[in-house]
Amino acid sequence: MTQRECPFCFPKPDSIVFEDALIRAIWDVFPVSPGHILVTTKRHVADWFASSPAEQQALTEAISRARNEVLKSHTPDAFNVGINIGAEAGQTVPHLHVHLIPRYRGDVVDPRGGVRYVIPQKANYLQESMAVYAPETGRPSVLAQGDLVRGGLDDPLIFRLRDDLAGADDLDMAVAFILPSGVTMLENHLGDLLAKGGRVRILTGDYQQTTDPGALRRLLDMEGRLHLRVHECNGGSFHPKAYIISSTRGKHTAYVGSSNLTRSGLRDGVEWNYRVEAECDPSGFAAIQTAFDAAFTHPRTREVTAGGSMDMRVAEWHQISSKIPWKQICPRLCPSPTRSKRRL
Repeated sequence: MTQRECPFCFPKPDSIVFEDALIRAIWDVFPVSPGHILVTTKRHVADWFASSPAEQQALTEAISRARNEVLKSHTPDAFNVGINIGAEAGQTVPHLHVHLIPRYRGDVVDPRGGVRYVIPQKANYLQESMAVYAPETGRPSVLAQGDLVRGGLDDPLIFRLRDDLAGADDLDMAVAFILPSGVTMLENHLGDLLAKGGRVRILTGDYQQTTDPGALRRLLDMEGRLHLRVHECNGGSFHPKAYIISSTRGKHTAYVGSSNLTRSGLRDGVEWNYRVEAECDPSGFAAIQTAFDAAFTHPRTREVTAGGSMDMRVAEWHQISSKIPWKQICPRLCPSPTRSKRRL
């Protein structure tokens, strides 16, 4: 590559963040994350070891200035700083440049290892071949890697959801069954999301009359923008399981698989759920979001509101053939003592 062909020697004016006599900072045109900056030498020099002491000092000092520029328009939780030196180390433009990469909570499943991921199998030296459950903390000592969440004590979905919800502004959930045990596991996190003005949309169904009215009542008692709808099966089935978590910072994640809103579904049971991130698979995430929106507004769904009339009819829990109107979620519709002992 000649100097005239070098994108760092002649960057687009609107990509320049700042510059001085020795260095120039530019927005990366292929950002790893929002706010990704490259700090380059003005002189066309191949790498760090070919640069002068003055250039190296100027680059080092510019990293802090670049960080301050990122913070003006982004709110990262951490940063990676790195340099690729040579083609075998991943350098594709033979002009010295330092990457300042903002990192956001939940942008990867397990960030441990950081820059060690240049050789993925050596990245997380704390990771064992299988996750080990740590009873003293009530969660795995190491979460499994990859996009498939396998459930059980080794890799429960609940901890992925809690981590993603910590920075979320919206949650959409479609599940076949909701039980008190599942509400208990997410209740505080839903409350935090709602308290900061977030929105929660929950879609469940009357399939097999398994969903617990008491669990729905607890959800409806939460303050904030929580919308609950029930799909009337009318002899058919309703069996989706999806959790879609979004934030105004551009972080969008979905889990689609087998976990209902129950303790077994979120923690104890062997449940498979596939994680889709909009940044990596925008079309896949969009398809999931579109499918949820269509299901949530489907003509066979009815809104459930606390303390008011409900525009829906469902089968009584133990008299499937007898349809009755739900005026509200109330104790008389809760399962019998025998049924309430059941835990999924």
